[in-house]
Formats: sequence, structure tokens, C-alpha cells
Amino acid sequence: MFRKINFNFVLFLLITACTVTPKKVMITKDSNQLITNTKENSVSELAEAIVEQVQSKGFKVVANIDHAAAASKVGLTLRPTQTIIFGNPLGGTKLMQQNQSIGLDLPLKILVWEDETGKANLSYYNGTALTQRYQIEEPQAVISKVNGALAKFTGSPESIEITAVDSANDLVIKKSLHSTDSTFTKLKETITSKGLTIMAEVAHDKAAASVDLELRPTRLLIFGNPKIGTMLMQSDQKIGIDLPLKILVHETAEGEVLVSYFNASTLSERYNIVDKEAVITKVNGALNAITDAAIN
Repeated sequence: MFRKINFNFVLFLLITACTVTPKKVMITKDSNQLITNTKENSVSELAEAIVEQVQSKGFKVVANIDHAAAASKVGLTLRPTQTIIFGNPLGGTKLMQQNQSIGLDLPLKILVWEDETGKANLSYYNGTALTQRYQIEEPQAVISKVNGALAKFTGSPESIEITAVDSANDLVIKKSLHSTDSTFTKLKETITSKGLTIMAEVAHDKAAASVDLELRPTRLLIFGNPKIGTMLMQSDQKIGIDLPLKILVHETAEGEVLVSYFNASTLSERYNIVDKEAVITKVNGALNAITDAAIN
């Protein structure tokens, strides 16, 4: 009797395992090539899990920005929204060796946000979208590795077709009269003097040296104003993946020092934000003034 019951129980488990319908993965990709995976967890649970996964795989978390908390501090409301910025200098450097301008979009980012229905979402640009933006085709092994890592961290399929990516032709580029170090220092001083908050500094060239790779001076500054950022995210939270603002300073092969950034008009067009014209104009003016002060 015992043998018969045990066998039937095992058979039941096998049949059940074969007939259980796997959980449906809800993946969308908008016209901007931003990949979004809808989840059942809360934003805080997802963000915590991603940080743990990222660190366990040897990536460094550069910043974990809680946009909703920042909004609350300036008396505004925003549904839970977090941007996790993380990277690996080995892969990133190999991409920047092809085109330093991609340093503006590195380290990698994942946006965790709650939509109007209360669902939590993970949004990101994969390696294919980022490299197409800067006309980078090699090394494919690095691009594939980036896609695999982002897919794993977000629970998304690794192979997602990317088409018609916006190009870096929209970059605002200015030539500095100073060295990379001096320009970057002036940039930080100007930003601080205007009451803006510096969230992170990324010395891509120093990170490259830490893994025995060469990269010309390349520095990224991440900064922002929570009031301005919140107003843009109130129109479309997905713009949070491009916030806070970023400015890149790098030295070219010819020895020129360039300052580059995407202005608010470009960012708002990516997410079809059409109701914040005054905010966009203000951000553009601030970015222009800040970079002019740094290069002159």
C-alpha cells in the first residue's frame, strides 16, 4: 500500500509540473527603443533585488537615485521612481575606445517605476540601442555581454530586436580652452554655485586604468535639480532613466577637450513630453550657461 501511494503521489507531481502554465513575461519596447518589463513586486523590492544582483556579479553601483523621495523634499509628488546606475569598467572602456562620446550614457542604468495602475516596471536601453546611438558596431562580444547582463537583471529576453535608434547627432558639443581636469573642475564649481546637486562623478579614464586598459581623459558629471526633474517625470516617468542630467568632458585623439551633453529638448522629444515648454527652456538655458562658464 505504501509503495502504491508513494508512486501515485510522485506521478501527480510530475503531471502537475508539466501542465503548470509558466508566468507570462510582459515586455514592451517603445518607438524610442526603451525596453520595459512589468513585474508584480513593489518598486522598492525590485530596486533592492537589482542592486543585490548587480553587486553579486561584480558591477559597481555608482548611484541609486530615489526620484520620488527627492520630489517629496521639494514639496512635489511623484509615484515611486528609482534610477540605478551601475557599471563594469572592462566592458565600458572597450566601447569608449571606439567612441568616447558613449561615456555620456555609461555607466548603465535601469529605471524602476510604478505606473498609474500601480504596477512596477523595469526600463532600460540595452547594449544594442546604446551602441547604435553612437554608431558603434564593435566589439560585438561586449555588446552581447551587456545585453545578457541587463536581460538577467531585469528578467527580460536577451534577444530583443532594436530598430531606428536616435543618433548622437543631437549631442551639443563645445570645445574647451582648458585641459580636461581644469574644465571638469570649473564645471563642478559652476554647477555647485548655481545650487544644483552633484549626484556622482565618473572618471572613465581612471576606471579604465584600474583594469589595465587605456582611455584618453574622459570624465562624466551627474547632477540635477529635483524640482525641475520631478516636473518632467510627472509628464512621463520614463524620462527618469535620463535624469539626473549628465555632462561629459573628454580629450580627443587630436588633443582637443570637448564638453558634450543632450539638452532638455532632445530628452523631452525622446519621451514625447510636450506640456513642459517653460521647464525645458529653463533647463536648456542653464546647461548652456554652465558649459559656457566651464570652457571659457
